[in-house]
Amino acid sequence: MSLPSQLVVIRGFPFDGGSTFRLLQSSTLLGRKDGSWEPDIAFDNVYVSRKQASISFENDHYYIMDLDSKHGTEVNGQRLMPFVPTILAASDSISFARGMVALVFSPVNLEETLDFKPLFLQGSTPLEEDPVRQIIWIHGRSFHFSEKEYRCLELLLRKERQFVGKDEIIRYVWPERPGRPVASLRQLGGNQFSSLPNPQKNESRRHY
Repeated sequence: MSLPSQLVVIRGFPFDGGSTFRLLQSSTLLGRKDGSWEPDIAFDNVYVSRKQASISFENDHYYIMDLDSKHGTEVNGQRLMPFVPTILAASDSISFARGMVALVFSPVNLEETLDFKPLFLQGSTPLEEDPVRQIIWIHGRSFHFSEKEYRCLELLLRKERQFVGKDEIIRYVWPERPGRPVASLRQLGGNQFSSLPNPQKNESRRHY
């Protein structure tokens, strides 16, 4: 792998989904800016630490390292140990502060149009996801979801064949409400997840 690769924003104010950042430096700092500090890539989110994480290029590989952030850094759903570099591979998902910021690491050329990320569930059912438009494709049929519905599915797909508790779902789907009581999940879920969107058959796919 050679410079430069890029980060693709899935969500992370003030950037739009699909925005990209080229990793042109040997070390890139990510975090939240304030009056006296501004990292290389700055997110406007109070749950993101000022010095959240760094991405460095060394020995022909990219590494990400959590900088002892308050709410943690995750790669593919696994929380990183502070100050322990972790190698990045193509299409790795990176999240800060329980999913408040979500990025994808991509070593592809900037002139290429990214493909939807393929997913495979138990039984080898092929899926494709479009996290920017919050769409899941299954056998050519598209399912459109709200932001909260998509985040819930995103967590369950990431934790395939693993137990996912109510607390973890609440923290991931509603990170802006860290004190949300567990008992409220049923009430919220009844309103937001009681029915799936109607699939649209053979919807034409767009290429950008």
